[in-house]
Amino acid sequence: MKISVTADVHLRKSHPERYNALEDIFKQTMAENIEHLIIAGDLFDQDFQNYSDFEALSKKYSGIQLHIIPGNHDLNISQESIVGDNISIYTEPKDLLFDSTIFLFVPYEEGTNMGDKITEMEQSVEGNKWVLIAHGDYYGGLKEQNPLEPGTYMPLSRKDWERFRPSTVLLGHIHKPYLPDESRNIYYVGSPCGLSINETGRRRFLVYETTNGSLTEKCVATDILYFNESFMIQPAENEIEKLEDEITNRIMSWQIDLADYSKVQIRVKATGFTMDKSSVLKTLEEKFEQFKYYKDEGPNIEELSVNTNPQLLTISQRTMELIDQLEWSGQDEPTAEDIKRAALSVIYST
Repeated sequence: MKISVTADVHLRKSHPERYNALEDIFKQTMAENIEHLIIAGDLFDQDFQNYSDFEALSKKYSGIQLHIIPGNHDLNISQESIVGDNISIYTEPKDLLFDSTIFLFVPYEEGTNMGDKITEMEQSVEGNKWVLIAHGDYYGGLKEQNPLEPGTYMPLSRKDWERFRPSTVLLGHIHKPYLPDESRNIYYVGSPCGLSINETGRRRFLVYETTNGSLTEKCVATDILYFNESFMIQPAENEIEKLEDEITNRIMSWQIDLADYSKVQIRVKATGFTMDKSSVLKTLEEKFEQFKYYKDEGPNIEELSVNTNPQLLTISQRTMELIDQLEWSGQDEPTAEDIKRAALSVIYST
């Protein structure tokens, strides 16, 4: 059996692109004859309580059974507040059997952690193959920071995982789709539609296969594709040529078709130090001219400084070469670009 999974849709009437993204998931789910769709929290945006459009959309795709848990933004949704024969909303921990796999739904609850809520259902999952569906933070692997929501939200710890041993964990809350702990099959599903300029690139939903526990990514056809690009300029005789090449490579890395260029909204920023600020701006404008700027911002060069001192140029180039030779493990370390930016700041402030 296949089951579709998404999260963090943040529906709101003023953002029709989010409804369209969800409908695309419905369409793809129906096309593959999948009968169940799980939404792991934050289906609705905060303080939004007009559910009629979602109810109409769900009725249109009545062949799909929807399994929904509240997230930290839609804590008040319930079976009583949203109407639909194919809509199930779990406001308490709930176990369901799909084929031979137990799915444990743990809705978001303030002031607690996932381990405590799983304990309430321990007898249901103990000794069985089971999947955790929840909304919150995972502590124990790579941590993707959420600048919009600092703090801890109903965490699942590595200790919790070791105790209860779910075969797969599918979490909502972090909007970037990623795998914080590959060895334990812990996934953030990610939002199916970028909610801001910081949620970039193509979006996805997941399909879980109960027969073997595999997960498949499916691309969501969204109305908007956000890209947020920052370029650190290093003074050099060929800095404009390097910038042109870097812009070309960035656009290629988006992996989008020409037909989708009209959907793109970009934010572009240049920082660091340059020998020719006007040429940097002109290059950014020309290379990105086929794309729409987010909120019509245009390229941002406010943090780009000018310096033509030949001695400092030699020092900075050698420093950049040495930094490039270092190994970066990632995780909690600053990025190579952060180090380069700090080094240039020291060099050119002397």
